[in-house]
Amino acid sequence: MSTMASDSLRYARRLREAGVPEPQADAQAELMAEAFGFYAYNILTKDHFEAVLDARFARQDAKFEGRFNQLEGRLAEFEGRFAELDGRFVEVEGRFAELEAKFEKCFAEQDAKFESRFGAFEAKFERRLVEQEAKFEGRLGELEAGFNERLAAQGARMEGRFAALEKGQSLHTWMLGLIIITLVVPQLQAWLAAAALL
Repeated sequence: MSTMASDSLRYARRLREAGVPEPQADAQAELMAEAFGFYAYNILTKDHFEAVLDARFARQDAKFEGRFNQLEGRLAEFEGRFAELDGRFVEVEGRFAELEAKFEKCFAEQDAKFESRFGAFEAKFERRLVEQEAKFEGRLGELEAGFNERLAAQGARMEGRFAALEKGQSLHTWMLGLIIITLVVPQLQAWLAAAALL
């Protein structure tokens, strides 16, 4: 500010030397000093500009550092949570592995039980099937023997009748006997086959 005051005094002196009356030269110098003082006060110097920018950048840097520190804190918190979740996932996977092993063991035990039961059932079924086949074969043999006996008896009767017919019976009677034999024998065979299936 002292530089401005000395400049305004020099300005007033030069105005007086140039022939401007002293009160007018002093008034002009004062007005000039006030105008320049006002503007000089508001004029931005390089040092002032750098200081203001440095202060603003320092505030922004501090703000960003604070934000980054907050974000890093939150990221660390998230990483901790993720690590905790990873631990839980490992624990859950362990539990699933245990359950899977238990299920596999249970299934293996059930398979062994079923195999044992099915083996016993199959053996029992085979035994019963063999017994039933033996009974069926025996019964079928009995029916076949009975059928053969009856058939032999019928054959003997027929032979006797044919012999009697040949000895004197009419042709008509002989034909009637033949029709009866033709109808009776298939009927007997059907009856014996039905009895064998029972």
